[in-house]
Amino acid sequence: MGMQLPGELIGLLGMLGYEWPESDEESMFNLAGEWTGMADKVAERVEGLQSAARTLLEGNSGAHIDAFQKEWEAEESSPAALAKAADPANQLNIGLTVMAAIVTALKIQVIVQLALLAAQIAWALATAPLTFGASLAQIPIFKTITGLIIDQLMGMATNRIMNG
Repeated sequence: MGMQLPGELIGLLGMLGYEWPESDEESMFNLAGEWTGMADKVAERVEGLQSAARTLLEGNSGAHIDAFQKEWEAEESSPAALAKAADPANQLNIGLTVMAAIVTALKIQVIVQLALLAAQIAWALATAPLTFGASLAQIPIFKTITGLIIDQLMGMATNRIMNG
């Protein structure tokens, strides 16, 4: 389960018209690790196949061995295709890691903005008696500014994820 919004800030986020992102950055980090593990396993298997093929080629000769070597070393051979399979897995790892980092940064920034809003509201309430209630007029302004900032943060995060 990813980062959760502290209970004290849930009401503030709802008041601004937003919901806490459901993206689970922890699962994304874990999935990225799984893709890396798969890429490593593929690379190990390919190395094992290459070692076996070298042993076969070094210890034998003849027309069948030459045909095997030609097929084995071809650009479109099965071993070459297997070796290339690790690249997309590593790219998925990188993509998922970046997405998880973006989601984590977004969640932290939302928490920071909500904490600042809570402090601003507390300040307005605390100074209300001294300002004869005039400081309370700033609360809607604080909410609007925080809402705009959160909207920009979500837009930036979405843009980064969608466009790289």
